[in-house]
Amino acid sequence: MSASPTPASLTTEQSPAAPKPWMLWVGRFFALVVVGMLGFSAAMKLSMSPQVLEGMQKSGFAPSTILGIGIAEVASAVLFAIPQTSVLGAILVTGYLGGATATHVRQGDNILFPVLLGVLAWGSLFLRDPRLRALLPLRRLR
Repeated sequence: MSASPTPASLTTEQSPAAPKPWMLWVGRFFALVVVGMLGFSAAMKLSMSPQVLEGMQKSGFAPSTILGIGIAEVASAVLFAIPQTSVLGAILVTGYLGGATATHVRQGDNILFPVLLGVLAWGSLFLRDPRLRALLPLRRLR
């Protein structure tokens, strides 16, 4: 006995609307800024220059941890830059920037930079990925 056909409306999920061209390009620009800033920061850590070592020690990090921090930063940026892994990358970037924010708070420094970079990362994804917009819909007030 064969199963009765089900209506197409029950078998297919409604896919979210594709981003408008301006949203896609602004999102890509934000992503480029995030990846560029993380890449620059990671390159500074991986260079292990005396200035970086001094600054990281001032922040309370042992010199032996700087290479690992730089690698984690590169890995997060790369995963964020690849469209298929960008959500995982954004989660990792958020965790990394949370640690940076905590370090700045502990030192009494300005936290604007790491917080703004995290906002740009998620704003980039929100603008580029219709699935994220469907998950977090913004509604206009009437």
